[in-house]
Amino acid sequence: MTQKTLEKGSVWEKADTNGDGVVTDREMAIKERMVLLENRDKKEDQQRYLVWFSALTVTAFIIVLMTPLVPIERIDHLSGIAEIWVLSNMGVLASFIGFNQLAKRADKGEVK
Repeated sequence: MTQKTLEKGSVWEKADTNGDGVVTDREMAIKERMVLLENRDKKEDQQRYLVWFSALTVTAFIIVLMTPLVPIERIDHLSGIAEIWVLSNMGVLASFIGFNQLAKRADKGEVK
């Protein structure tokens, strides 16, 4: 049986944490766990960006509508769209907060 070697700079070489040239099941599990944690972190970052964008755009929209730059007639025309848009963005914020609380409880073992 021939000895297998790891390519320099490959993912598998990085998974070989003790540098002995053998990637064990434990090292594979650690590498898999690290990839999952990195992906979860990236997903949470994207969710935070979405929530911040949603909150800031709703706030800016309301501020612009309250300035004297926008005539009353135009506000009347925009009111239907504005209601739906603001409510949907608030739904994004509420679901983000709610699901984060559920996730925290699940991590503590409170939710069954």
